Amino acid sequence: MSRPAVSVLMPTYNQALFLPRALHSLTHQTVGDWELIVVNDGSTDDTEQVLQSYRDDRIVYHRHEVNQGLGAALTRALELARGRHIAYLPSDDYFDPAHLEDGLALLEQFPDCYAAYGGVRWWQTTEASKPFRVRVEMPTLRGAEVVGEEAAFLARTEETPFEDLRNGNLLALVQVIHRRDLEHKVSWPTRAEGVSDTLEIDYWRSLAAQGATFKHTGEISCEWGDHPDQRHKIIGGRGYIHPTEPTGRGFGLARYRQHYGIRTGEKINWKTSFWSLPHDQNARYGPLEEDQNAGSHAVPVGERLRVLVAGELGFNPERLLAMSEQGHSLYGMWTQTPQAWQTVGPLPFQGVTDVPFDEHWKERVKEIAPDFIYALLNWQALPLIESVLAARLDIPIVFHFKESPFFAMEMGLWPTLVTALRQSAGVVLINDESREFLEIHSGVDLSDDRVLILDGDLPKGNWFTEEWSPKLSSQDNEIHTVCVGRVKVESRSFLEPMPVLAAAGIHVHVYGETYQKWSSEWIETGADSRFMHLHPNVEPKDWARELSQYDAAWPHVHQSSNKGDLRRAQWDDLNLPGRLGTYSVGGLPLIVAENAGHRVAIRNLAEKLDIAISFEGIPDLAAKLGDRSHLARLTDNARAAGQFFNFDEQLPRLLEFCRRVTRVGSGG
Repeated sequence: MSRPAVSVLMPTYNQALFLPRALHSLTHQTVGDWELIVVNDGSTDDTEQVLQSYRDDRIVYHRHEVNQGLGAALTRALELARGRHIAYLPSDDYFDPAHLEDGLALLEQFPDCYAAYGGVRWWQTTEASKPFRVRVEMPTLRGAEVVGEEAAFLARTEETPFEDLRNGNLLALVQVIHRRDLEHKVSWPTRAEGVSDTLEIDYWRSLAAQGATFKHTGEISCEWGDHPDQRHKIIGGRGYIHPTEPTGRGFGLARYRQHYGIRTGEKINWKTSFWSLPHDQNARYGPLEEDQNAGSHAVPVGERLRVLVAGELGFNPERLLAMSEQGHSLYGMWTQTPQAWQTVGPLPFQGVTDVPFDEHWKERVKEIAPDFIYALLNWQALPLIESVLAARLDIPIVFHFKESPFFAMEMGLWPTLVTALRQSAGVVLINDESREFLEIHSGVDLSDDRVLILDGDLPKGNWFTEEWSPKLSSQDNEIHTVCVGRVKVESRSFLEPMPVLAAAGIHVHVYGETYQKWSSEWIETGADSRFMHLHPNVEPKDWARELSQYDAAWPHVHQSSNKGDLRRAQWDDLNLPGRLGTYSVGGLPLIVAENAGHRVAIRNLAEKLDIAISFEGIPDLAAKLGDRSHLARLTDNARAAGQFFNFDEQLPRLLEFCRRVTRVGSGG
């Protein structure tokens, strides 16, 4: 068979409703010497039926039984391609009639040009038009000014604003037609190598690094689709503006795993460019699998439970392994729109069986017949929990709620929260302040017989290694503090100003590149200071060794105004930040504002455990941090308090409570 002039690669996943438009645009090209390589990447919709209706010998079809990711789909398409050139037609984009003709003609006219590209129509968000978009026509995604300067653009990197859905990209896949000479040198990454919202720009950069040149055809000849389920939006969230999702739900690692049906236990190296934290799941969960000793933690068969986990897991989702290690059977039914920092299934570790939340979920739950439903954790899970309550399955529910009653009010979910508090067999809350606040505001009885106090984001016991490092202060006799996570978000600050801390001789070590981007204004104030130190993200297996070298940790700085009356409380009065467990693994005392005369949960907890460095003003803080004997005592207390934050240590309390309130006996 003769080689076609161009092989058009079409990776597709669950886009059956977009396929007719894309296929029509290809079959009506002014050039007919093409082949289409369709790689159906594990679609569960009508993709195959739609393709079967197109009887064209130029269409080559290949199906992956399970989704393998865009990189793998493009690699497989390249392996099947026979054409002399390569073009791309993602199934949610389309060509104008002369797109292929223009690109092929340019490549023939300029033998030294490696890649031709047509101009593109797309929907651009502007500050003035939010939440609406304006359709624009440009030679590249960066406008006309980079035409002829493609190599220079690809050689540089830049920070892309969150609102910019281009993800730093220069050319959408649909624009490009290129030769094949560099195919053996440049490849598309597999999901195991990394999942990123910069996949396309990284590929163009790799080609340019090998000497490839790019040239514009001079015509606008294709359109880049626009919808919420685009891969780069799901990953990075850029440009994700939707009136029903004001807090930016619907994207991030959890959403990616859900949307693409990633199998339970499959781990991803997550390299998103901005929003969701970089997250190598092999580094995070691999050590847990290595440490697991099958059966060593198992309880007697008659004490094992069947538990349906409903909602989302917030931080530290591996805590569920502590339950599965005991031999309990866990099932997960997950909210469909988690925030980027939350965890839902399919989980990257074994031990929890997914239950799809679809039209058949009630029948599936009845078949599983769980002893109880463990409904959790934050306000985003409330709609799913409401559905579970409304179904009246005659299965007792334990409701674990963390964050936040104020957000529930704001999002119109206060009635759902009150219903969950009222109808659940038992309620787990993060502290007594939250319990009192909710009892006052909801009128629901939250007395001791149906309430357990337990934080919702506790780390798994494996991370409490007690691998303590020498203190930096013992080497230079200066004060070293640490902040893992957010420093400042908009007007809300979690630390005192860096110049003020530096003037007091207090070093601050900030961990997490993404959090540093969020806090760029605060970071800039200390850019020239020897007292500010920026570090990359630190994995849980390294928390104890890395963080224990510091003197104390910053949960958040909060000045209360409630005057001791929780009816006047705000969320920072009630909250226990998720980073507390991380600091506990590092054995660190907590820096908290004094807030005399006010009720603040974080200060009360730190005082109760005797791990608080409470201060009024920076001079007071510097003096207390400089008291080495007092600091040593607090450090000893913080290390001893690890069991309070260790989920494995707290699990017996949780399960005993669940058994009691749900009346599940030891015989199951």
